[in-house]
Formats: sequence, C-alpha cells, structure tokens
Amino acid sequence: MPRRIAVSTLNASTLDILNTIRANASYEYQSMVPAVNTEHDIPAVGEVLYGYPALANQFINSLVNRIALVRVRSANFNNPYSMLKKGYLEFGETIEDVFVNIAKAVEFSAEKAEARELKRNLPDVRSAFHVMNWRVMYPVTIQDEDLRMAFTSVTGVQDLIAKIVDAVYRAAEYDEFLLFKYLMIKAITSGKMKPVGFDATSRTAGAIQFRAMSNKLTFMSSDYNASHVKTVTPRNDQIIFMDATYNAQFDVEVLASAFNMDKADFMGRLHLIDDWTTFDNERFDIIRANSDQIEEVTADELALMANVKAVIVDAEWFQVYDNANKFTEKYVASGLYWNYFYHTRKTVSSSPFSNAVVFVANTATITEPATLTATVLSKSVDDNATVITVSADADDTLAPNTVRFIQTQDATTKGVAVHPYGAIIYPEGVTTVNVGAKIGNVEYTATAFATTLEVGDTVTLNKA
Repeated sequence: MPRRIAVSTLNASTLDILNTIRANASYEYQSMVPAVNTEHDIPAVGEVLYGYPALANQFINSLVNRIALVRVRSANFNNPYSMLKKGYLEFGETIEDVFVNIAKAVEFSAEKAEARELKRNLPDVRSAFHVMNWRVMYPVTIQDEDLRMAFTSVTGVQDLIAKIVDAVYRAAEYDEFLLFKYLMIKAITSGKMKPVGFDATSRTAGAIQFRAMSNKLTFMSSDYNASHVKTVTPRNDQIIFMDATYNAQFDVEVLASAFNMDKADFMGRLHLIDDWTTFDNERFDIIRANSDQIEEVTADELALMANVKAVIVDAEWFQVYDNANKFTEKYVASGLYWNYFYHTRKTVSSSPFSNAVVFVANTATITEPATLTATVLSKSVDDNATVITVSADADDTLAPNTVRFIQTQDATTKGVAVHPYGAIIYPEGVTTVNVGAKIGNVEYTATAFATTLEVGDTVTLNKA
C-alpha cells in the first residue's frame, strides 16, 4: 500500500543537530566528540572532527542520512503538486489499476429464469499497470573545507545542510514539475483527453464551458476517459490546470463560480502551468540518450498545445508514486572530498479509466478524421494461417487519434482473429475479411482486407 510521507520540518538548531548526531553515534565518537551546551562549544567539535577522518565520516554520513533527508522529504511532501501524488511505495515496482465497468440490466422474465439461473455473467473488468519508470541520480560534492567552515558560526551546520539539500532538491523538484507537465502534453497530443472547443477570446464563453463540463463530469458517462468506461468525477475530485497567462484574464471569483465551488475550495484545486507551448527538453537530454524512460516533446506537439487553455482531470488520473528517496556516499581520499548521490525513483503514469478533459480554442481541429488509411507493416504465411499486421494511426491532432480495429461479425463467422491494435490472423482457406475500426466511440465502416495484401499496401476506411 502506498503511504503519505509524514509532514516534517527541519527546525533544529546547530546545537540540537550536533547533540543528536552524537547521541546516535558510535562509542568512539561519543568518547572523543564533546557535547555542545553553548555556541562557544561548536568550534571544539570541529577541531576533533577535522583531525580524525573516521569521525568526520561518521558525522557527515549522519548529517546527510538523518538530518538532510528530513529536509528533502519535508520539501518533497509540500511541493505544488503533492496532493496529486499517490504516496510512497516501499515495496514493489508495479501498480495494478483495476476498473470494473457497471453491469448491464436485463428485463425480468419468469419464462427465462430457468435459462438464466446458472448462466455465467462475467463482469467487464479492465486493468492497467503502472510501473516504476523514473530512476535518476543527483550528485553533489562536499569538500573538507566545507566541513571545517561548518564549525565557524552558530548556523554553520544548518548552512551545510542547506548546501547539500538545495543542490539536489531544487533539481528534483523542477524535474517533478516537468514530469507532470510531460504527462499532460503527451496525453493531450495523443488524443487521450476529451477535447472541448470554445471561443477562447470570450471570457464569458470560457466560464460557461467550464461550468457545463464540470457539471457533466458528475454524471455517469463513457465520453471523457481514454478507455471509454462509464464513470463519474465528483466535483471534489476535479482538478483544474490553466496556463498562467490565460488564468490572469479571469477574476478568481468568476472562475470559482464557473466551477460551482467557493473561492477557497477552488484555489485548492487550481494549478497553474507556466505555459503549454514550451518544454525543457534539454533537461532530459542525458536520460533520453541512455534509456527509454522519456520521449522528446516534439515541436509539432507543442504547436498543437498552442490552442490549449485549460484542463480538468479526475484526481485519480495522475498515477504518480515515490518509490525511493535515498542518499549514498563515497569519500574520495585522494581529493579530500565526499561525493553524495541522491537517488530518486518514481512511478509516473496516468489512469486510462479516469476522466480528463482539455479545453481548446475553437480554431483547433478536434473532430476525428473522415477516413483512415491502414498500412500493412508485415506479412507471415505458413501452412496453417496467414498473419498480417497493419497500422492506422490518425494524424496528430487534439482529437482522439488512437485507432482500434474491430472484430466484426464477418470475422467471427470466418474464424478470423482481429487484434484491436492491428494483427489479423486468417485461418487456412480464408482469403478476405471485413475489418472495421474505432477512434474512441466513433466507428469506421468495415472494409475488405485480403490475404493478397503485401507490405506497404494501404486500405482506406471511411467514417460511419
């Protein structure tokens, strides 16, 4: 089970920190390092530690692992998007997101009771897996001179902690902000959020559309999530994102009224984004070059985002967990310095079963294409079957654009298996089959796919 990291703040003085470290140190440390009663005793501790490298290692390790991490965790819990994170996972790397669709009703009939009594009515259960996919490390170096200077003033140790923590925490906090922004940009440009167009030049039109959609999300519907399952988002679970410039055009009272919330509640659910049309790709250059954890946010995607004004998501849409926050250390004797490495691991994902709506200027294209072009990617033939794989990704627009192929009645009758994402398996003796497709809830008419198709050939499907 994920858990929230307890709110903790580093409010101890240098005297408290030095005595706490001493109380938890080894017998050798306690016997050689004096307790600190006044600020005048601080230099005496520094003299002992600076003369004994083994004791200095104990001190610096305790300082980082006991004290500095308290500050990191406290700051981590209170970052601007902390309410959207789901907690800290101490064990395991995978989260299973399970959704059970509502059951279908049937009419009551005494005549049909016998046939129905033992009939199996399997629930429509969907699942998605969110895996730990963010593993990064932030290095920081502490020199012997830094340690010596920590004992020359009453705030020296606190300043040393700040130096250690700020070097890594500011980086980690900024990267986490980028990851939330990355999730939304990729979801919007890949059609995983329901687009709603409106006159973005009119504040009244915007307020009306916000109110209407906020109301609609409280009713059962399959129109507003990527998996098209029937679900609702109560107003208390609605999270709003707006870019800073667009938000500045509205009075807070007007926006709160638009979302049917009082001002205080609305401000707790409103999150600002600097803008939707830029992304710091350079920040993740090294990660992209050495792993597949993250993709580049392309110029085409950012061009599409120019029409985005606001987003409403269910609080459960963000599936972001902390898996590990840990310092490790290495003393480099030849250079008289400590290398510290702050390791952070996260699960960064979104739920396909949670509602997510994006508000866009009505100049954007938010309707599904009139036709789809399916292209043959591969073909395999043996004595028992022919397997053809096809791809029919729609153009990059803000409209839903994930294509799923449909197992038609014709395919079922002929014993042909049609995989939703493009594999068609023909049994021996079958040479053609009608295959349809869907983008969201929009269907495309079934079209004949023949075994005579070769790699590179295309088939056109028309919107129903």
